Amino acid sequence: MRATRAACFDLDDTLFDHRGAARAGVRRFLGDLGVDVDEAVLAAWTRAEDEQYERWRSGAISFPEQRRERLRIVLPPLGVTLPADDAGLDDLFDDYLAAYRDAWRVFPDVVPLLRTLRERGYRIGLLTNGSEAQQLEKLAWTGLDAAFDAVCISERIGVQKPDPRAFTILAERLRVDPQACVFVGDDPEKDVQGARRAAMHAVLVDRAEPGAPDLATVVETALDAG
Repeated sequence: MRATRAACFDLDDTLFDHRGAARAGVRRFLGDLGVDVDEAVLAAWTRAEDEQYERWRSGAISFPEQRRERLRIVLPPLGVTLPADDAGLDDLFDDYLAAYRDAWRVFPDVVPLLRTLRERGYRIGLLTNGSEAQQLEKLAWTGLDAAFDAVCISERIGVQKPDPRAFTILAERLRVDPQACVFVGDDPEKDVQGARRAAMHAVLVDRAEPGAPDLATVVETALDAG
């Protein structure tokens, strides 16, 4: 086994608290529309987001359309009358985006870990599926835009996790052999299995599971194994 030279990460719900920001954003957005937001409503929003995002990721619909579809699915059953045209739906979704952005943050353990990895001489990479504009905005907003030696976003590189080619591209841009990379993510298939198919050592971080190992422990254990 090659000595580990690079630590690579997924973004959403690994370094960046997407679920927390989305829940806070939905509470404010729907609350402003007069909706009583409970766990069932939050679950419906999350389910619609996951389903429509996957439709965009597969190429079935455009990125703006997956946003509109989320509104069409979630809001009418809650008694909210939708705008009649796409422009109105886009304006309405912008209200959600404003609330979502206001809640953007990285998990508290992220910056100290990345700083430590840098000091120890590891190359640091990021591989994320998603819209290039929004993912870059997240990095700039949270101050992570200068934290990585290579940033690969699926929309830009033309291939998405779990395709092993995405991980290979990241390794190439880090100028490191894939076997010398540890990849950390929150999705067992897209992150862990995809990275392993590219010959990386991959580990799972579970931010939602009480008592699960924290990010630093997960990373340190993986680096020690390498």
